[in-house]
Amino acid sequence: MPRILPQFARWTPAALEVLRETAGRYGSTITTYALADEVTTRTGIDSPTQRRTWIGDLVEMTALAAERAGDPPLASLCVGRDGTVGEGYVRIVAATTGDVVSDAEARAAEDRLACYRALARDLPSDGGSVEHLQRRRTSRSTPARAPRGAGGTIRSSSTTATKAKAEPRKIAVCQSCYTALPATGVCDYCD
Repeated sequence: MPRILPQFARWTPAALEVLRETAGRYGSTITTYALADEVTTRTGIDSPTQRRTWIGDLVEMTALAAERAGDPPLASLCVGRDGTVGEGYVRIVAATTGDVVSDAEARAAEDRLACYRALARDLPSDGGSVEHLQRRRTSRSTPARAPRGAGGTIRSSSTTATKAKAEPRKIAVCQSCYTALPATGVCDYCD
């Protein structure tokens, strides 16, 4: 379960906006640090702690908000400096879909393609493919650029995803500020 910071109320909608913009360009990704920088710039709200202490939680909260909004799996567009999603993406997939993922990178590549198919303005006429994204990546000397100059890569391999035996615990989220609700069901920040 992600740690909830008061700033997330403003950062989550901004992160959704940035990730939707990133998905609007076929093949684009954004690094977690670039996402953090963009979110704090757009909201004008900085954090008293280092990005590495909260960015994973923000990406997870944003993934939950995207799922509730009916967006494709936008968190798949958020990569580390090495262009991979890492094991944190396994937790995000489990929280949003209940799937158990054995290959986070392959699942993220498939999920990114779903994002591009839903939101890209420059989608190839054939709808694109994971393989096509990989070829595009390796044929360029520089990675695809995301909003405001953040870059990343696309990785691909096979995946095995199955439904988890136990349903993941659903986190109740405030519809106004996207923070996790306490057991009372009343938002501490909005009410």
